[in-house]
Amino acid sequence: MIDPAAPARPLATAIRYFAIVAGCACLLLTGICFAIACQVFIQTGVFAQSYAMVGLISGVLGVLALKLASLWK
Repeated sequence: MIDPAAPARPLATAIRYFAIVAGCACLLLTGICFAIACQVFIQTGVFAQSYAMVGLISGVLGVLALKLASLWK
């Protein structure tokens, strides 16, 4: 007999939680990269383009992962 309280699709639930974790990790990386880029700019006056680009890309990926998690049911 099937338990009605059990999740119907455990793989879908696992993918959803993985997307949430990956999205939060990407957004954390975004904050770290922008903090490093700002610190480099403050100390040297040179714009750290590589950190800014990694921060921008990881921010976009983080938002997309969280959007996927909200849509995945």
